[in-house]
Amino acid sequence: MPNYVSTALQLGGAIGRGEVDPIELTEQALNLAEQHPDVYLKVLHDRARREAEQARWRRDHGCRLGPLDGVPMAWKDLFDIAGAVSTAGGRVFRQAATQDAEMVRRAGQAGLISIGKTNLTELAFSGLGMNPHYGTPDATPAAGERRVPGGSSSGSAVAVAKGLVPVAAGTDTAGSLRIPAAFNGLVSYRPTTGHHSVRGVVPLGRSLDTPGVIAQTLEDCLAVDDALRGEPDERRHALAKDQVTVVLDEQALEDVSLEQAVREATLAYADQLQAKGIRVLRRAVPVVEQCHQLTARCGWLGGFEALAEYRELLGRVPSDQFDPRVRDRILAFEQRSPADVVSLYRERVILQRELAEQLGSALLLSPTVAQTAPLLAPLLQDDDAYRAANTACLRLSMVASLLDSPAITLPAGRDAQGQNVGIQLMGLTGQDDYLKRAVLACQ
Repeated sequence: MPNYVSTALQLGGAIGRGEVDPIELTEQALNLAEQHPDVYLKVLHDRARREAEQARWRRDHGCRLGPLDGVPMAWKDLFDIAGAVSTAGGRVFRQAATQDAEMVRRAGQAGLISIGKTNLTELAFSGLGMNPHYGTPDATPAAGERRVPGGSSSGSAVAVAKGLVPVAAGTDTAGSLRIPAAFNGLVSYRPTTGHHSVRGVVPLGRSLDTPGVIAQTLEDCLAVDDALRGEPDERRHALAKDQVTVVLDEQALEDVSLEQAVREATLAYADQLQAKGIRVLRRAVPVVEQCHQLTARCGWLGGFEALAEYRELLGRVPSDQFDPRVRDRILAFEQRSPADVVSLYRERVILQRELAEQLGSALLLSPTVAQTAPLLAPLLQDDDAYRAANTACLRLSMVASLLDSPAITLPAGRDAQGQNVGIQLMGLTGQDDYLKRAVLACQ
């Protein structure tokens, strides 16, 4: 019986050939889930076993639903699953969902088996992945002290990194898929908003939230993403290499906060692309710095939207029921001017147009995060260190979110301490399929 070192597509193929039993595979995933309570907030034993029995019946009768039929997956605990509470990583929400989120329903239509709901930062409001209510998932590579897992989709990333499932769903508002993928040596895809239905997904910032997938490989990521959209099973072909241009953001590489290992890994990735025949241009992209300046001047758009979403709840429920760091950071946006919100919405549209002019049909290459995963212990002890680390982790990934640009994070090696480095390839809003085919050419 294979373990989850196998990819989702490999497991799906083995199930189809009769080499792997989906019931045994599911039991293995359920057993692993029970061993990691800091990763899984809810294990769906009855549902998963029922879905596995149905997958075996379909396989035995020659009517599989597609190449992922019988493959286990996990869900960030923002996605409604009928009969389970969507906790959003906290202790305030207690009412069980009456129906599945739209994406969960579509996963079932593709034969994917829902193993459980994974841990996250409360209300998905942090790039570090720490959770005082349920513990912080740990997938620290190499020896040494524990590191943060990245957030907010921490449990989904760690579930894949530890081999508990081959693929997991999460959400991304400011980098919540891409940061944990980078810290854990995984692949993630942040789609343009509207790419997936958000019906039945607990919101944070409604104009920024976009669900997506974390996996071991780009092929898995895209195949599962297609399934969660209800797309037909069709092989996506890579663009010819001479049709792909990548712009390496040299200004990002000059940032004083960028760790040397991350800079070197990004440069090495650009060199590898050139060696494969991909055209690489090395220059600054002014819109990126403009995004940083806008956020520094007006605040983070997602913070304003989170305040609008949860102000009443945060005022009504006793403060000790929340992660104080999450609560305080959301309520801090009460001190900002309403004019800042207007500026953010207005200038966001202008910057999207300017990015299209500056990039054309090229992809933007940059580090996903300016650093490798920070040590966990100092951030548990020091609020100022926590805030500084959170801001640093989110700085680069927030650009794609503000511009609503699709972005794919890929592993780009490790530093001298064995910590993972991720790079990001970003396209123009709405041009998701072009991004996917171009990144496939870059592999």
